[in-house]
Amino acid sequence: MTESFIFTGMGFVTGDYKVTNQDIYEHIKSGYLEGFDEGRVIESDDFKQVLQETSEISPIDYMVEKRMGFKKRFYVVPFPPSEYQYQKAKNSLDLCIDAIDKALKKSGISGNDIDAWFVGTATAHQKAPGIAEFVKAYFTDIDNFSPTFSQTSACGGFNINLESAIAYFKSHKDAKHIVVAHSEVMSRLLLEERDFVPYSTFGDSAAAVILSRVETSVKTGVIDILNIEDTQMLDFLGADRKGRLYMDPRMVKYRAVPNIINISSQLLEKSGWNKNDLLYFIPHQTGDIIVLSAAKELGISKDVVFQEIQKNYGNLSGASIPACFCLLEDSKRLIPGGKIITAVTGLGGESGGFSYIVPENIPVYNSKPELSGKKILITGATGALGKEIAKLAAQKGAELILHYNSNDSVANQLLRDLTKEYGVKAVIKKADLSQEENINVFLNELKKEYLFIDYLINTHAITGGLGKASKVSPEEFETVMNANYLSVKRLCEGLKENVKDCILITGSVGEEAQFPGSSSYVASKRALRSFAVSFAAEIYEKGRTRCVYYIPGIIDSGMVERLDHSQQKASMNMVGQKKLIPVRDIAERMLKSVYRLKIQNARIHYETNLKVIKDGYLNF
Repeated sequence: MTESFIFTGMGFVTGDYKVTNQDIYEHIKSGYLEGFDEGRVIESDDFKQVLQETSEISPIDYMVEKRMGFKKRFYVVPFPPSEYQYQKAKNSLDLCIDAIDKALKKSGISGNDIDAWFVGTATAHQKAPGIAEFVKAYFTDIDNFSPTFSQTSACGGFNINLESAIAYFKSHKDAKHIVVAHSEVMSRLLLEERDFVPYSTFGDSAAAVILSRVETSVKTGVIDILNIEDTQMLDFLGADRKGRLYMDPRMVKYRAVPNIINISSQLLEKSGWNKNDLLYFIPHQTGDIIVLSAAKELGISKDVVFQEIQKNYGNLSGASIPACFCLLEDSKRLIPGGKIITAVTGLGGESGGFSYIVPENIPVYNSKPELSGKKILITGATGALGKEIAKLAAQKGAELILHYNSNDSVANQLLRDLTKEYGVKAVIKKADLSQEENINVFLNELKKEYLFIDYLINTHAITGGLGKASKVSPEEFETVMNANYLSVKRLCEGLKENVKDCILITGSVGEEAQFPGSSSYVASKRALRSFAVSFAAEIYEKGRTRCVYYIPGIIDSGMVERLDHSQQKASMNMVGQKKLIPVRDIAERMLKSVYRLKIQNARIHYETNLKVIKDGYLNF
């Protein structure tokens, strides 16, 4: 048996906005872009020859697709990009999280089972800490201490991190799985660019692999790996201190072609392979002028040169090579035993590559559910939000204590569904928490049955009347305050010594937006937030339990169902929300917030020691 390092999971994502060659041409015609001489193209003998073979080809498609090798690409913003668009767009971190999520799911490995994180980007979402530190926080428990390594790099970033990951394996004999990922928002480097070539060339994306140490009968996976630095490229390709791309295409070609040839030749020699042995030659997806020139010099047949990422997604910087592997895997073209050579060269002269043998078998991993062994108390478990959180928690293996107020049939059906479908341990407990004496009975019962609870998630609430404050009776106001504020306050205070890890309190966007009507409901939620701030400080000083105050935007069920369409739209406009949020999406993020430091698609800030999470709206 021998030690092999193989890709056991792969993930690839792009920006959301497709940019075609025609889109670029329209902006050339408008004067936004320059450098394309249509008349010269039309008069060229080569174009005329192609026109005879393909009568419908346009000059822009001839130049960008036929000559350069790019058909389309994807940006995180609509074309053409502008600075203000990036304020709400996905960034390199967002893309990277999505790619790693796909890779982990394909591998069957949990984020907590990853032994190290190697992530690269040249278009970081912020100066510091690095992207790897942030990526990890979305996939591991808060008390996970696996190391992270952020690489400020572009075209060679994945290859550099891959070599570092293998070195980490060799010096840490217990390590089994490592994330290696790269992410770029290349379009943001083009904001002041007016030449059509970079717009035609680059795309926004992220790609990730799970690199695993596996015992195999013969060595497979990564065989050899090389990295070099060609400083002669420093002045010809990079991004300046303001983040603007500078590129001299002629000089880049002059250095890139021999670099790819050099790397590929060394890898073939080190691996003991002949060029005719290759299943694929995967060069950096930099364009036909460089790629095909290098392949020709190497004597490698065009039939094995893989360029589909380049053609359909653009030059993806350091994400190009892992994206190619992901595309080949998804289309079942990674044939076991197949030999692959990769080669990259680019930004700043980073150059490298690796040889890879496709494994005969990819191990199947089944990590234990991430909430296995955790006890969670969910209040309001028969409501729309509480029910979805309960289902997701059961799916993740948690033991559940499900509180409800009055709906016996729904509670019993929920219990049957969860225990039957997921096989988890769950109980239901009925209590009207608007009455202090009922809370005391409920608390005593919990403390008697459970020495500790890992997470308390408060979702119970009543809406009350939707009328203006002048229409609310003192009795109704008191009822809503008891149900929404005092019950949560008493429950949190009563269980503060029993909850080990996190207490979540559900707020409301209404407390910030000041919706007309619903005055008792809004007042109760504002009182709750004030309590949460002081409560979080109190339990933080004891160093035991964290407190999260979660404010969902306007959800597609629950209170919103009492509003007509015009009221829903008015409410969403007031808070800067484009569409109703599916309750399952909110439930998943709320559940993750009790055991993850970071969650996607939400804004996080702290009010003293209280972690406040705003999800789905932008105006407050």
